[in-house]
Amino acid sequence: MKSQNRTRMRTASAVGVCLAMLFISYGARAQETKETVAVNDVDRTYLVRLPKGYDREQKYPVVILLHGMNQETDDMERLTRFDDLADKDGIIAVYPSALHGRWNVGVRPPAPQRPMMPMGRGGRHGGGGFPGGGQSGGQGRGEEERGSAPADDIAFLNQMLDQMATQFSMDTARTYVTGLSWGGFMAMKVGCAMADRIAAIAPVGAAMPKTMVCLPTRPVPVVMINGTSDPVVPYGGGTEHNLQLPVISVEDSAKAWAKIDRCAEKPTQTKLKAHEKGGMETKVETYDGCQQGAQVVSYSVKGGGNTWPGGEQYEVEKQVGETSQDLNANETIWSFLATKKLAVKSGADSGPSAK
Repeated sequence: MKSQNRTRMRTASAVGVCLAMLFISYGARAQETKETVAVNDVDRTYLVRLPKGYDREQKYPVVILLHGMNQETDDMERLTRFDDLADKDGIIAVYPSALHGRWNVGVRPPAPQRPMMPMGRGGRHGGGGFPGGGQSGGQGRGEEERGSAPADDIAFLNQMLDQMATQFSMDTARTYVTGLSWGGFMAMKVGCAMADRIAAIAPVGAAMPKTMVCLPTRPVPVVMINGTSDPVVPYGGGTEHNLQLPVISVEDSAKAWAKIDRCAEKPTQTKLKAHEKGGMETKVETYDGCQQGAQVVSYSVKGGGNTWPGGEQYEVEKQVGETSQDLNANETIWSFLATKKLAVKSGADSGPSAK
């Protein structure tokens, strides 16, 4: 009988230890949830990834990552590898999903004749020279069939942030937006339309659309990363090759943002050398002297494509160009964003921040 009791006690003790270890492990690992918010009677989804060691007693900066055309949230998560940085530096990473794979950037280019594409990873189709992950992308065909009205993505992102503020421990003064290609265009639109709650933006593989009207309520810090051999968004300006969207050059895009932020007229120029022979050198133009401490920085990767430097070569080079491994987009972007913060309103307290 005593032997049976000792056995039960040892079993109970072992179970308790296992449960305790499971609890500790759960708290230490990153947590990822899919959230939904209704916008104009359409359910919109976004993925929230809390960093390892997430503590509700702290306030965390938020980085919103906008996927490219015909991509999905997991494509953006995979090709950027941003989660690794988010865990290291304590960042809430958010991956919103566009309706039928396309952000509404406020322009209506003609619909292209979509060519047949080779099958890509996971059975999805390539993006036809634009970051691609699927023909329907984002929310799928259901929402598209309900009506042809363009999605109000600014309303979506605003309601998303409202909802997040009630569910997660976020520092509302340190919310940032980045995006790749069509997501980069959307990041620029967010900078123009949501400057009251977005501290800074970081478009990658995008330039300013010629028809974009930008009247932000405050000077917006901007860091841009572009490849000089981008086959999708021409570095020197012209026509974006997927939806025939007219864009100005990358250099003129940086100048436009510098003018919006009332920066010094001419930028300082530096270069980042390639790590080894045959690598990609990067030219850096920095506009300082901006109002309210804003800054505009443009990184031009020599020979780079419509890609995320330091990330995954997600499509063949013929389609999107080459991905530089000499520049790390995540580190470059975060080193810029981390220094930018919205002015805290009188009486507001964002609480203690994560690093």
